[in-house]
This record gives sequence, C-alpha cells and structure tokens, in this order.
Amino acid sequence: MNYHLRTQAELDASLDQVLAAAPHDVTRSDSWLLVYGSMLEEPPFSPEDRRPATLEGWERVFCLADPKMRGTGRRPGLCLGLVRGHRCRGLAYRLAARTVREDLRRVWEREMLLPFYVPCWLEARTPRGLITALTFCTDPDSPLYEPSLSEPAMIERLARCEGENGSNAEYLDETVRQLAEVGLPDTGLDHLAERVRAVRAARLELR
Repeated sequence: MNYHLRTQAELDASLDQVLAAAPHDVTRSDSWLLVYGSMLEEPPFSPEDRRPATLEGWERVFCLADPKMRGTGRRPGLCLGLVRGHRCRGLAYRLAARTVREDLRRVWEREMLLPFYVPCWLEARTPRGLITALTFCTDPDSPLYEPSLSEPAMIERLARCEGENGSNAEYLDETVRQLAEVGLPDTGLDHLAERVRAVRAARLELR
C-alpha cells in the first residue's frame, strides 16, 4: 500500500492553504466546521455554537482503506469518506476567529495525517439558514480510496479488522450511536452495523 503519513510541516501547509481559500476573512469572522463521523462527540476544540447541518448532493460511505487506526498494512480497515451522492447530515460547529487556526490544527492532526481527504468549503443547510462550512471530502486521487468496494467486502472488512485505535466494528457502532444521540440517525449505517454484528456473532459461535 503506497502512502505516507503527513509530517507536521505538511499538515501546517495544508491548513494554511485551506484557511487562505476560505470564502471569508477567517481572522475577522467565525468559521463553520461540518463533521459527519468521529467528531460528533468530544471534538478537539470548544465550539462557540453547534447546529445540525445537511449537505445536499453528498453522502458518507466507507470508502477509505485504513492501514493504521482501524486496520493494518496487511489487513486495512475502512474509514468513512464523503463522496458525491444523495444527502449527508452532520453537525456544524462554529469556531471563533480568534482561535480558529489553533482549533483546526488539532483537527488536522487527527483527520489529515493519512492521505484520506481534501478539505472543502461547501454550502450546508441548517435550521437557521444556509452556511458555508469546511468539511472533509474524499480525495479521489488518494492511494487509499476504494470507490468500488462491494457491500459484502465492506462488511467483511468492518467485521474483522483492528488497528491502533481498536476494531473497525467498534468504530462503526460508535458512529451509529453518536449519530442517534445527536438526533441524526443514518438508516444505511444502522443496517450495515446490524449485518456486521451478525457476522461477528456467527464467528464467535464457531469458535
């Protein structure tokens, strides 16, 4: 698997580029960050506000091979990505202009270490109107992108793979739980989690 972990210098340069490309002056106005997976609870910053947000024309899907956090180089797990599709509901956090770079630097160290994403500014719909939010779109040129993974192959990977942060099944269950707790259940992920739990239970019975 041909990839490398980004250095701190590369992370800082990437963050600088994204902030410079923002549709507003990030030093004067607060910024929005839209999350759809692991940062739904306990993000690595203290937001000024949060609200449900919907991205039309995008959807979350397990499409990124994970050779580190939830898998290994020999048995890569799967991570959620954001690709073109129907709709994706998540949480938008408002980050204060005075701390936005420090806040996002911690996010970058979590989310951008592996070559998974292209950070994008996208329009999102919230209960209080439209916002432009920063979010993490799947990098179509990433060596870890797997766009044609079948559902049976996806279930097999999610059921068996483990990495530095635990099992892939735990990651899926935790995402499902967090989405439900913030009032944004995802029926597709619910169905996937049920099938993964069934596969894992069947394996335990065979032992």
